[in-house]
Amino acid sequence: MRKARPSILILSGSILFYVLSFLFTLFVHLQIVALSNTLIFLIPLVTGVFAYTIFYYIIKRFLQHRMSLIYRSIQNLETTVSNQSIDEIVEEGEKQVKDWKQNRNSEIEKLKEQAAFRKEFLGNLAHELKTPVFSIQGYLDSLLDGGMNDPKVLQTFLERASKSTDRMTHILDDLDQLTKLELERILVELRSFDLLELIEESYESLELVAKEKQFWLRIEAADPYCYVNADRNKISQVLINLISNAIAYGNQAGELCISVVQIDQTYNIQVKDNGPGIEPQHLPRIFERFYRVEKSRNRNEGGSGLGLAIVKHIIESHGQQIQVSSSVGMGTTFTFSLEKSKSDGPVSSRGIPLK
Repeated sequence: MRKARPSILILSGSILFYVLSFLFTLFVHLQIVALSNTLIFLIPLVTGVFAYTIFYYIIKRFLQHRMSLIYRSIQNLETTVSNQSIDEIVEEGEKQVKDWKQNRNSEIEKLKEQAAFRKEFLGNLAHELKTPVFSIQGYLDSLLDGGMNDPKVLQTFLERASKSTDRMTHILDDLDQLTKLELERILVELRSFDLLELIEESYESLELVAKEKQFWLRIEAADPYCYVNADRNKISQVLINLISNAIAYGNQAGELCISVVQIDQTYNIQVKDNGPGIEPQHLPRIFERFYRVEKSRNRNEGGSGLGLAIVKHIIESHGQQIQVSSSVGMGTTFTFSLEKSKSDGPVSSRGIPLK
């Protein structure tokens, strides 16, 4: 049902007032004193116009006062409506209230999403910490039940408890770093360095683990040197996380190919493995904290479940984005870009060439 405009209501009321005034004037003419035809029509007309003016002024002042209260309540703003017509005042008020309602609904939805995220995050964190804590508790209980009397059992259980402690420390360290990255509390120290050299160094740090699985690295680049302007330590962490993920979840005797291609003033880096791949429904959440494609595999491998989340924030702190694509049975590819260095050699964070 269409709403009546305020001006129409005022006009209708004025016409009604005019009709009543005309009937009253006619009654006076017939019963009390004779009036000329001009006065019979002029008096109701003047009365109707006067009534319309009075009604319009009173209602407009009332609406201005009410709308000002609404504006201050929902927006905390002083809004001038004195130069607007009554219809414009009402329309503007309806629009403001509608916008306010939509904004509040959006804020409520965001709060619900944040609450759900916090609930899921705390649940995941508790689950992650529970595993090493229960392991430590189990080893200590076994030792207290008589295992301490056997030197070999004592040594084995203490070593396992130490590994569980290291894993718990690793989770907390990664969580602390991720929180600082999200809050932008970690300074990115940009300098020029050879990306290909860093890729080789990152793989060498994991070479023993890679050889156990007969996992090999292949680097593809058109140039012998690819100098980028980035934070060397943080990009090293990105590469180590991506390479270690490929090794941990890849096939036995698998291969990892890292290609570096220059596109304008950036280098496009692709990290591609030939592992089992990831189901499409998991890809949108792959960079979330503690998210797992398989609920047990990170825990079995000893990861913190925060590696890819850290990777994402490090790349974003460089003003770039990272994408993931995957085909089940074919492998997974992570793609990101880094700014090409203006220098042809390594440069310190202060811009001093390094030899």
